[in-house]
Amino acid sequence: MPSWARSLQFRLTLGFTLILAGALLSVSAFAYATTEQKIDAFSEEISIARAERLDHVVSKSYSKNDNWEGIQDAIEQVSRLYDWRIVIEDQTGLIVGDSHSAFTRSPLLSAVFFQRPLVVGGIQKGNFYIETGAGFVAPPGSRSSIIRKLSQDLEQQSEATRDKKMNDQRETAQIPPPLSPTEIAAEPQLSELASAFNRSLLWSGLAAAVAGIGMVTFTTRRALAPVHVLSAAASEVARGDLSQRVDPNPGSELGDLGIAFNDMAGALEDAESERRRLVADIAHELRSPLTNIQGYLEAIKDGVLEANESTIDTIYSQTKHLSALVEDLRLLALVEAGSLRLELTNADISELVSNAAEAFRPRAVDRSIAFDVTVSVGMPGARFDPTRIRQVVSNLVENAITHTPDGGRVAVNVSPTTHAGAAIISVSDTGTGISPEDLPHVFDRFYRVDPSRNRGTGGAGLGLTIVKRLVEVHGGQVGVTSVFGSETTFTVQIPFAGPTSDA
Repeated sequence: MPSWARSLQFRLTLGFTLILAGALLSVSAFAYATTEQKIDAFSEEISIARAERLDHVVSKSYSKNDNWEGIQDAIEQVSRLYDWRIVIEDQTGLIVGDSHSAFTRSPLLSAVFFQRPLVVGGIQKGNFYIETGAGFVAPPGSRSSIIRKLSQDLEQQSEATRDKKMNDQRETAQIPPPLSPTEIAAEPQLSELASAFNRSLLWSGLAAAVAGIGMVTFTTRRALAPVHVLSAAASEVARGDLSQRVDPNPGSELGDLGIAFNDMAGALEDAESERRRLVADIAHELRSPLTNIQGYLEAIKDGVLEANESTIDTIYSQTKHLSALVEDLRLLALVEAGSLRLELTNADISELVSNAAEAFRPRAVDRSIAFDVTVSVGMPGARFDPTRIRQVVSNLVENAITHTPDGGRVAVNVSPTTHAGAAIISVSDTGTGISPEDLPHVFDRFYRVDPSRNRGTGGAGLGLTIVKRLVEVHGGQVGVTSVFGSETTFTVQIPFAGPTSDA
């Protein structure tokens, strides 16, 4: 099947065309049947009117002469107008008139006549026998085969005798005047009328079909134009051009699809930018310790430095930093991929937070930082992974102490929510705070408020990202508020019931 036959526009056009064709055929069939019915009814009315006119003409001629003289001319006039062969017999069965005996006419082929009584003044004077030509309606009456051999009787009379007799009749008889237009009017053939109507119906149907197909093609082309634009833009996105956008028309289904495409393309572009930045950040974070280790080893190899305890401790610290960075990356990858498996257990979360925070008290004392840990009494047990929650608390407390100047204050508090459905862990400090511009990005990977990336003011920029992912894996939430230059508070909410499903 060719590609154009599989296109949506072709299928829509074909579907609408079939519907249009079905509608036109239905209308045409109904119009044709109705027309035929009306023509049949009209034909019957015409036949009755013609028969009544014939009765009127013959009755008038008979009444004028009170005999059959002049009847021949009357029936010849009617025969010329209607193309009927009219034969009249009187009450005794004698043929008194035949429209085809007075002038040369092609004989009609039918052997069946329509018999109709001839009534004058309310008294039947005889019978009409009428044979109609092709294409004309038949008069009302009963079908009757003329038993009397009309043609044979007429052929026995010689042409001269007939001519003389007719001439004598015209001379002696009082011939009625020609029929007036009000008495007999010419009528078109109904078969020609029906044919003309059917031809008009056919041509109008074809014209309507062509116009309909043209309108359907134009409409489907206009309606599918946004689809073609979306298809072209999607092809460019597939080739790597993530800057592609379309001009949507909000309010329609295709407009909503265009908006969704733009959102998708924007998300892909942001994800690609994030990926590139992530690769650059990882390369930067890995390069620094590796460069230090390589520099120390080259110095030892060249004899510039001695491989003493101090040098080995320096190399070892760089190795530990590198190992911690790789472990953080591995943990973050597991969490974001949904592959981290939690070792869930029922335990006292307040006790775990207290123990994890107290481990940092010596560091706080060394820098004269006031360190307060407050735990609510009687908190219910919670279902969580102790190792991961300890890691969350440790990262937040270490981050608070790092950014708090000497003589400042760090406070850790654990309390239940008002509805006692979750534990709230808050870590506050009186450090430098976070600017409003940086606040929305503190949980981004490798993001650090200090643009110099100084090790003294922070790590690799993965700690808060790991905190957020671990809290979310437990079904909780994490947030931050800060007043730039004075204080920062991180708040973690862990539900007592644990995550909805085990990770």
